[in-house]
Amino acid sequence: MAKVIPAVLETTVAGFRSKVNLIRQLTDRFQLDIIDGEFANNKTVQLNEVDPPSGLKLDVHLMVKRPLEYVSQAIRLRPYTIIVQFEAESGVPEAIHKITSGGIRAGIAINPTTTVDEIEPLLDTVGLVLIMAYPAGFAGQQLQAATLTKAKQLRAINDNLEIGLDGGVTEGTLAKIAKSQFDFVCTNSYLFTAESPLTRYHELIDALG
Repeated sequence: MAKVIPAVLETTVAGFRSKVNLIRQLTDRFQLDIIDGEFANNKTVQLNEVDPPSGLKLDVHLMVKRPLEYVSQAIRLRPYTIIVQFEAESGVPEAIHKITSGGIRAGIAINPTTTVDEIEPLLDTVGLVLIMAYPAGFAGQQLQAATLTKAKQLRAINDNLEIGLDGGVTEGTLAKIAKSQFDFVCTNSYLFTAESPLTRYHELIDALG
């Protein structure tokens, strides 16, 4: 059964805190998306603006051009995982090393155009792989169906990885996602725009079970 992990992509501290308060009613783990305005033409609240969320397990997803510059601030939050976007301009292996040296689990995220073969050299250094259902940087885009095959490909290489899908969750895609061997699914728009996020969350749990 795939877990449902809320993904928080917010531009303000107030928005971040509001989402965290809501998440506390749903689950004990969430993902914080950090975008620098360079990797994608979008910018979120930054790491130095937020405090560690007590009592919640946090995954930090760095959608930034130079991830090595962000790792120290991410470690300050003592997250469960720090996820680096593979398509960053530079410093991906170095960022992963710094994360693990800091006692934090490292993860790697890949856009739809990146193949599993391309990241295979890094798979022994990370504990999580996040498959982007669409290009990283904005919420609410449409799922690219070819991304759903990557979980099976990854399991054939390293069955110890935690493998997640980020985005693309709609009523029309849930059945396909449920069959695709993901350990968890991150969702933002589909969850938080619902009239009742609590009801929607439990519907997702049932659909992905």
